[in-house]
Amino acid sequence: MGTDFRLGNCVVRPLRRVVERDGVSVHLKPKSMSVLEHLAASGGAPVSRNELFDSVWPGGEVSDDTLTKCIAELRKALGDSARESQVIETIPKLGFRLVPPVEPLADDRPSTGTTEPPRGKWGGVQSARMLLVVAVLVMVTSLIFPGPRLWLTETGITGLLSTVTALSPRQLEPTPGIAVLPFINLSGDPDNEYFSDGMSTEVLSTLGRITSLPVIARSSSFQFKSQSGDIREIGRLLGVTHILEGSVRKINNSIRMTVHLIDVDTGAMVWSGAYQRELTDVFALQTEIAEDIVRNIEVILGNAKAPAPAGLPPVDYMSLRNTTNLQAYDLYLKGLQMYTSDRPALIEQSVGYFDRAIALDNDYADAWAAKGFALGVQGWAGSGSSRIPASVYPDAIAAFERALAIEPGHAFATGWLGVTLMENDFKWEEGMRLLEASVARNPNDAVLVSIYGFYMDLMHMEGAEELLNRAYRLDPFNVETIMNLAVRLSHEGRLLDAAVMMETALIQDPQGYAANYYSALFNIGLGRLDAAQKHIGKARLVANEVDLNLDVLEWLLASLRGEAPLPCETIWRRMQTEHLSIALHPNECSSEKNVVEVFDLAIRDRYPELRSALFGPKPPLMPESEWQRIRQITGVAQFQSTR
Repeated sequence: MGTDFRLGNCVVRPLRRVVERDGVSVHLKPKSMSVLEHLAASGGAPVSRNELFDSVWPGGEVSDDTLTKCIAELRKALGDSARESQVIETIPKLGFRLVPPVEPLADDRPSTGTTEPPRGKWGGVQSARMLLVVAVLVMVTSLIFPGPRLWLTETGITGLLSTVTALSPRQLEPTPGIAVLPFINLSGDPDNEYFSDGMSTEVLSTLGRITSLPVIARSSSFQFKSQSGDIREIGRLLGVTHILEGSVRKINNSIRMTVHLIDVDTGAMVWSGAYQRELTDVFALQTEIAEDIVRNIEVILGNAKAPAPAGLPPVDYMSLRNTTNLQAYDLYLKGLQMYTSDRPALIEQSVGYFDRAIALDNDYADAWAAKGFALGVQGWAGSGSSRIPASVYPDAIAAFERALAIEPGHAFATGWLGVTLMENDFKWEEGMRLLEASVARNPNDAVLVSIYGFYMDLMHMEGAEELLNRAYRLDPFNVETIMNLAVRLSHEGRLLDAAVMMETALIQDPQGYAANYYSALFNIGLGRLDAAQKHIGKARLVANEVDLNLDVLEWLLASLRGEAPLPCETIWRRMQTEHLSIALHPNECSSEKNVVEVFDLAIRDRYPELRSALFGPKPPLMPESEWQRIRQITGVAQFQSTR
């Protein structure tokens, strides 16, 4: 529900998990409040125990005793008892119901207390957008934890995504953690927006490196950019206990920054800081803020919940990761903004900005690592690039290795070097070792945690599901964390669930190339051809002029509709010079010879999609001798023999 309501002589405030009775406030445990909200939503109708289990503990194994304890806590807070049952009535062999009527209250909650700038109550577009975010979190939670999902039909999918305002909010379970909202640009110049975004990103990433506390990833916390929502509600949606918000004012060669740390439960400001520096000291400023935040959170939460790292980093910590050249840093931020855009042309252009930053400071480790990623990602079908992966991977590997030569142990470069070595050199053992080391060094990098889980799932290793779910928790709006969960669902035969999961990636960016591309793929698999066509059309709006993957999707749609046969010769001819995911190579065009040719081409050009085929079953038309040859030359047979 989320809205405060009156129940008999009590006032219930769900967002604060508080029951007020006779002038006394009683704090409830999260699950107990969820039970009360579900009972209140039923309008006095009985709610069965099984229904409460499915809604409050989705996918979990819960005993009757756990629910009984929640009911007992609620009765105590509400001044009720099992014997007299004036508020919560037990219905034998069925469940429970609320006796008094539920009366919604006007919102009389206090503001967060922040003044620069205010984040007021939702209204209009913001309210609808926030409800959409809530609906997506509810939907994805039900997908991750299997159970009754009667809405998962063609009508149900469309209805949920188009009429989300009918849903009641349900947030992620809060755990000790922090989300850094995008700092507000007060410079009066829209061109400085990238700078304020970059400052919040740098503080976020620094926090992720120097504290064991979970830090929500950028693509999810930035979902609330320009939103005027109640900051407590934002915190609950992200499932954290604390929110860091702030503002940046850049004037000439100086910068002023204010930050506020907000307790999500109470909405109170528990710490604030104001900083003013010359731009030449911008990196020391980032470090100072991050260290202040870590120290204050440790005091607020206690060391048991936020153990201190082995010695806070020295003041010059950021110099290991950054540059003293402000112009190089400026170029790096612009490149970063481009390669996180999910726009093929901008991803390709970002490499030029990183090159220019490196030209100004050849020892800029972050710029080298970012260049490696921007190059390597162009080898993926979901990037929209037509470049053959083998043409970009060697330069990506060289960039990662250069970053590691400057800063040994650079977590980002370590992880992505591991990924690229597996995709380009088939070094499965070394790649997994590097990924593991990267995730251990920075457990808050949601994308690398998700990639690690993806490979573990691919290789049938234990622990994949936990990693994929943890990555989603850290970054629930990132296309990569969503896609990897969707792939796992499809591996389990839950293709409909996978398609719905991919739809949620469009919440952050409805025009995003990767989100629309993969949504089209899953919808074709389900036979939802009109939905697939819609996503292809959206991807076309931001795609490069030449895009063989989208062309093949459209030809495949025409074939499935009986409008035209697949132009197999055209597809094969273009595959010689343009990247086509081998997952899209149509089986109708295949013979034994053709299947072997496709795999040999994929090996030659280092198609990343080859990994799923290599660790899967033998393709039906593939001769056994050829299959063993391919597994030998790609190192899969040797790797699996050692596991």
